[in-house]
Amino acid sequence: MSNLRREFLKSAVAAFSRFLVPRPQFKYPKPPFYIGDKVADHWIDEFDRESVEYGEVYGICWHPREKTWAYLIDWTSGGMAEAYYPCFDERFVIGGDLRLVSHA
Repeated sequence: MSNLRREFLKSAVAAFSRFLVPRPQFKYPKPPFYIGDKVADHWIDEFDRESVEYGEVYGICWHPREKTWAYLIDWTSGGMAEAYYPCFDERFVIGGDLRLVSHA
């Protein structure tokens, strides 16, 4: 068998094998928030005072260990000094701590 024919068969098998081998299907629950939604996060600060921050969802991904959605939020207002906002800290927030303010 010639080298050219062997290479053709290898590439053809590789191309068609993805249609023959079933891939696992992952089912994720519907996310409660989408990009552009306004959300609020309630939390207790270091002085045991309840605080709230408001922001907009900028990113969303599935968190495999927590088995829930995680969000990137651009914080626009809240309990900190006004000079602190807007604040995009690039940390994912687990969705269970957020509350919907309005849809995009």
